[in-house]
Amino acid sequence: MDGLEILYTSLQEIFTIKILLLFIIGTISGMIIGSLPGLTTTMGVSLLITFTWGMSLMEALVVIISLHVGGTYGGSTAAIFLNIPGTPAAAATAMDGYPLAKMGKGSLVRGLATIQSSIGTVIGAFVFLFATPILVKFSLNFGSWEYFLLALFGIVVSAKMTSESMLLGIISGCLGLILATVGMDSTYGVIRFTFGITELFDGFGLIPVLIGIFGISEVIDSLINLKPPLKIDKMSSVIPRIKEIVKYQALAFRSTLFGVFIGSIPGVGADVACWVAYDNAKKQSKSPETFGKGNPEGVVAAETANNACVPGTYIPMLSLGIPGDSVTAVILGGLMLHGIQPGPLLGVERPELIYQFFLILLISAVLLLVIGLGFSSFFQKILLVPTSIVLTVVSVLCVVGTFAVNNRIFDIYVMVIFGFIGYGMKKLDLSIPPLVLGIILGPMAETNFRRAMISASYSFMPFITRPISLVLLILIVYNILINFEFFKRIKDQLFKKIKFNLN
Repeated sequence: MDGLEILYTSLQEIFTIKILLLFIIGTISGMIIGSLPGLTTTMGVSLLITFTWGMSLMEALVVIISLHVGGTYGGSTAAIFLNIPGTPAAAATAMDGYPLAKMGKGSLVRGLATIQSSIGTVIGAFVFLFATPILVKFSLNFGSWEYFLLALFGIVVSAKMTSESMLLGIISGCLGLILATVGMDSTYGVIRFTFGITELFDGFGLIPVLIGIFGISEVIDSLINLKPPLKIDKMSSVIPRIKEIVKYQALAFRSTLFGVFIGSIPGVGADVACWVAYDNAKKQSKSPETFGKGNPEGVVAAETANNACVPGTYIPMLSLGIPGDSVTAVILGGLMLHGIQPGPLLGVERPELIYQFFLILLISAVLLLVIGLGFSSFFQKILLVPTSIVLTVVSVLCVVGTFAVNNRIFDIYVMVIFGFIGYGMKKLDLSIPPLVLGIILGPMAETNFRRAMISASYSFMPFITRPISLVLLILIVYNILINFEFFKRIKDQLFKKIKFNLN
């Protein structure tokens, strides 16, 4: 089937009462989770994935993707009205959203954030539709050498972009790679590091690990740092004038490109995209001194970029099997639960999947706009829900969701242990995304390294003689060395010389 036929077939499958209800449930669930400070989109997706077990693939995708889109946008509610980003991706939104709310413009700014989040998702979805097949075809040239280095590249970039210290980020990634070796060796069938525990023969279950490290760790942190009830102002009109919307579209388009591009870099995600777009908006603004004091441009840039980043993160996930961020790391695990293995063969085995992702993103963007504008007061009231109730519900869902995957009490123990590991990492300033990527990409890295060694008679030369492999190797080394002060000075001096010669 060609693209149009696949789109038509997918549309017929989507437009049923059941699927549309799942769209609404996923979008509203995402907005609620995103609105509540302390609950992350990653945690929400990891919880909901366990409840998609038994659903058809299309139903599962609708729930997961719509929650991802809604959750990324939902963080703007608390960011604007409370100066507390509901999710890390809304951190930059708070910079100007909260000062504007204090000026009495909170509702209108929220409306602007809703519209721009929807626009960012739509434009990002079209970029995803055209970019993913190209990258899938390109990845067919990859061999074991390239896949091993690609896994390392994802971990290194994640360590660099999500951690204040490159060294701590690398340590986190290496810890993930070590944990990925637990269980049966896929090449020789040797049992490793299980300490006689038969439940670990298949390694740590991905879903219990993710729910623990993202869900239980947040519960522990919230219990220790329990906050008093929140107070918020009354809502007014949330629909901006057409003139105000059109005014920011050039900035929105620029921010969308930043969002999609950063989303397509393995291991980075919306947390970084919102700050890059915000920084660019400030540099390009005619009044940069007003940023942080109540400039709508800051909200537009941040909210457009973080939602545009959502489709961007699916590009490396589907084409290379490498998660774009921590949320897509969880989604990747969910796809595997449903028998889907993203990667170069996706275009041959499941070409309809790219079009289904595209359609679900578009419909989620429309629902985000309608529900976000129509039920703004409802989502603002969610901020008043007592933390004790929220934590109780989340804890129950964590336990039920973890047990539901394999019906094993052991998985609950794993979840709790990784919950404390996640909490401990936060306190030690160890970045969690590199750890998660290490656990997910560890088997791929190990298997492909062994294949590469065996096929090349244990020679390292193909890593240098193969062009794509060499480029990846250079990028890995560059991203590590550039964090050392000595190499930073060399880079700065080199760029100064180049600039001088050009002038």
